[in-house]
Amino acid sequence: MTEPDSTARMQYAQRVERRIRFLKTLKDAGLGLYLPADEQARKHSFDQLARMTARQRELSELSADDLARAAEAFRTHIDAMQGVLPHDVQYKNRIRRNW
Repeated sequence: MTEPDSTARMQYAQRVERRIRFLKTLKDAGLGLYLPADEQARKHSFDQLARMTARQRELSELSADDLARAAEAFRTHIDAMQGVLPHDVQYKNRIRRNW
């Protein structure tokens, strides 16, 4: 009974890792993703990306913690991409960090 559950989690984790590798490739190419200016909207976007990465049949088998870990991984890598965006976009998004 736990085997399908762990298989779904493992497949989901592998899919998230593939998406993150793709994001790293984009960043290495000097590309970035625009994020909403509002922090709540950004959090919602990361949560939605984590849910959309899962297949429909996997959603019932994934815990909220699995989705939260994936959302945090996406947030970490997409936030790192903000340094390649023009400064006016960073200012508009109220992102003030030393890239």
